[in-house]
Amino acid sequence: MSFKCFSKDVTGEIEIYRFGTFYRLTSRMYASGLSGTDLDHGLDEFLPTTVSDSEFGAAIRRYHDATRFEDWDALPSGEAAKAANREWKKKLVLWKRKALKMTGCKNLDELYEDARYSRSIRTKDVYVFFNNSRNKPTEFSSIPSIFPDYREFIVEQPASDEILGQTARAALDAGVRNALRPPRVRGSI
Repeated sequence: MSFKCFSKDVTGEIEIYRFGTFYRLTSRMYASGLSGTDLDHGLDEFLPTTVSDSEFGAAIRRYHDATRFEDWDALPSGEAAKAANREWKKKLVLWKRKALKMTGCKNLDELYEDARYSRSIRTKDVYVFFNNSRNKPTEFSSIPSIFPDYREFIVEQPASDEILGQTARAALDAGVRNALRPPRVRGSI
């Protein structure tokens, strides 16, 4: 069974990375179920992996609070959307350069060599952390809930900072490379 909620119930969404000895937290922009890294107005912070569970959890809560909600109808469309996407991609390059500088890595392949990623959603009732799969050298993918490697970690509200930190670490540890597909079921005729 996988976690489901309506887009109207989401009160926060963030990204959490582990690059070697650093965690990276990034707030997201959210519009009626469509979301993306908030490179325009979002929070972006590196924390050492030695940070306590409570400090890590407090940062996770702060980043959920920083989720920027947009009206779907106010998002650019047509040529304006293409132009906005080009600008977003330029900012993403800068975002990746910052990660290289912070970690001392020479290139993205080195940065992602042992990297992990988790996405987290918050509603008024729960925090949910999802593990992810690295299927390409420098990209993460969501794992479909029917795959055997899919994991979700649910923490009911109110949650202590310590529990949030521990749960985020567990979701990162559950990340995989090349998530396994479900076994094929042959139909009987």
